[in-house]
Amino acid sequence: MALTYRLSNMLQIRKLYSTPELFAPVTFLPGVNLILGETSESSKKTNGVGKSIAIEFLNFALLNNYADSRVKKVPESVFPLKAYACVDLVINGNEVTIQRSREFEKRPTIIIEGKSLAFSKLDDARQYIENLLFRHEENERPSFRSMLSILMRDERSEFKSIVNGLNTSVHAPDDYTPHLYLLGIDVRIYKRIKNIQSELKRLQDKIREFKKSVVLLRNKKLEDARADLNELDAEVAVIQNDLESLENFNSNEELQQDVQRLDSRIAEKRREAAILLDSIARLKPVERERLDISHEELSEYYNDLKAGLGDLVSKDLDELYAFKQKVYNFQNDVLKRRRAALESDLEDIREELKSLDKEYEQKLRTLDQKGALRTLKQTIASFQEKSDELADLRSFIVGHDKALSDKREKTVEKDTQVLHLQSDIDQLEGNRASFEETILSIHNFVMGNRQASFTIKTVDAAQVVEILLRIDSDGSHSVDREKTFIYDFALLINDVTKQRHLGFLVHDNIFDVDTDTLKRSLKFILNQSTQLGAQYILTLNSDRVSSDAPDLLEALDKCVRARYTKSSRFLGCKYQEV
Repeated sequence: MALTYRLSNMLQIRKLYSTPELFAPVTFLPGVNLILGETSESSKKTNGVGKSIAIEFLNFALLNNYADSRVKKVPESVFPLKAYACVDLVINGNEVTIQRSREFEKRPTIIIEGKSLAFSKLDDARQYIENLLFRHEENERPSFRSMLSILMRDERSEFKSIVNGLNTSVHAPDDYTPHLYLLGIDVRIYKRIKNIQSELKRLQDKIREFKKSVVLLRNKKLEDARADLNELDAEVAVIQNDLESLENFNSNEELQQDVQRLDSRIAEKRREAAILLDSIARLKPVERERLDISHEELSEYYNDLKAGLGDLVSKDLDELYAFKQKVYNFQNDVLKRRRAALESDLEDIREELKSLDKEYEQKLRTLDQKGALRTLKQTIASFQEKSDELADLRSFIVGHDKALSDKREKTVEKDTQVLHLQSDIDQLEGNRASFEETILSIHNFVMGNRQASFTIKTVDAAQVVEILLRIDSDGSHSVDREKTFIYDFALLINDVTKQRHLGFLVHDNIFDVDTDTLKRSLKFILNQSTQLGAQYILTLNSDRVSSDAPDLLEALDKCVRARYTKSSRFLGCKYQEV
């Protein structure tokens, strides 16, 4: 089944070589390019002949990290540090050559249309190539090396992940930027989210440090130390008042005299209060006289003595009682007013005593236990110590609360941006469906069925995005490699993704798969060799192909760009990596 695609190249690799010539130049053409490891008369082994190191030199010339490259391990006797690895390219119609030596690996030279540009920084050279590649791109784009991470997958990645093409020993987070970009999804939102995540991590680290600092300072958790802030504030205020007191007194004698005067006044006021309390206690209400005989009994007694006399006596007695009641009420009223006046005076004295006691205590604090004036130096030292502790604690707590508030705001901002990203993904459902259809077409060709699926969505995790490709018999080592092959090739030829693709793909020893899958995959590649406008560079061991699919190897012979054997290695000799 033939698949027809049209692709407009952005970058084309023309030739890999060295200056001086330390290995045979490798010329690449549009379409499929094979680098074969073959047997020789002296050896039937095809591993270790230089296929992978050839790709390493290509990657080195394309400005990858030297520290992570196997090129670094090549002995100087085999490839001198001063020698240049060179690659000729065509980038958007411009003829470009990159020259890079191991001695000055951070200072490559780029020749464009015959003009030589020497760079003092590797990042500047990468940025220059990136600008050439994306000069017509108005939207946000991935970096040059970020794109190459999935277009030139490291063999040491073991092809375990379609997202991450780096060496498995490099513990770097997955970068979804090139994948989103190729699918037409706005990578600005993704980058914004990643920046917010970095800010959130920074804020979380600050919060953790503030908590740790409080524990070291107060030997308790931050929330428990909040009360200490007020206590320290009060302690500092007290010491500050002590300092002011020390400044207001010229001598120990003057301070002691002042304390004695206060002591005398307090004693005098307490005596006055005691006298008032005694006086108040003596002011008892006047008791009314009680009669044990009633008016009626008295009237009846006198009437027995003389007619009408009892009524007269009873009437006079009522008038007498009424008068005595007035006298009683007057006396009690006078006593109440007197008691109220005494109690008011007592309250005034008590308030004055409170004020005197407070002043007495404050002045007494400026004296030590022996009655001697504390030195200004000691007081200042105590003030400085407490002030510093207060300032530190306040700084830690305020800083913690500010970082916590900022974290809440950033979390809301991140969640909002994630919603925007998901909305963009949803709006571009047509792109996903188109890409999935390309995957299904390749899967049907290679695996013999359409039992595959491709999904992309946002997730509430550090990775932000989840890209999930399921294929038939998913999960095994060989199937993971085939999954990566299908995914990468779909990116290269799909009508949507090829518009942003750099136009080349490199697979180094990807086909560690079963015989049937190998045959179908090579047949698919052979089919593409007649119509692929982009470049596909593949390293392959010929011995297995010749035994499993000799007809396919013969048909692909026209695509072979280099052949290496034990007797004709890429670097010309056998060596031990250093």
